[in-house]
Amino acid sequence: MTALFEQIQQLAETAGATYARIAGNEAFEVHEGVRLACEMNACGTSGRNWMCPPHLGELEELGARLRTFPAGVVVQNIAALEDSWDFEGMTEAAHAHNRMLRELERQIQELVPDYEVLALGCGGCDICEKCSCPDAPCRFPEKAHASVEGYGMDIKALVESVGLQYINGVNTVSYVGLLLARLPE
Repeated sequence: MTALFEQIQQLAETAGATYARIAGNEAFEVHEGVRLACEMNACGTSGRNWMCPPHLGELEELGARLRTFPAGVVVQNIAALEDSWDFEGMTEAAHAHNRMLRELERQIQELVPDYEVLALGCGGCDICEKCSCPDAPCRFPEKAHASVEGYGMDIKALVESVGLQYINGVNTVSYVGLLLARLPE
């Protein structure tokens, strides 16, 4: 099993991830406080994106699902910004990070087609320019991605558990994703 996660780590590094580190499932803790922060809707997608709370599912169910995976690869991408108000740069970096995770998910599925693969990105799912939520069903449920935070995971604790930093310098933004794989039950 460790060899698979080493391969996933290598795939992420080859794809250009700033960092990719293997984490055991003991790092996959869910926290009510993180979920509540999501529900406070600072990003504007709670209740308006099928991959965000409250549509994503109950925290206990999500935590139980995470614990079925033996390990995963934490992927961190750090992007330079013009300044700390460069929201356009932040948005583009988030989209680039999520595109990378979707491509890595595809590669992992090719590598181990019998495995269940779960890729968690940053922010709400961004496949569609505008999510169909709540007026119509998700247009791409097989491609839609939830975020690490939507699953209730503390990003700072997750990255620190694998020896990475949460804050990476002035005029930078850091995005974190998680790639999980396991044999189906």
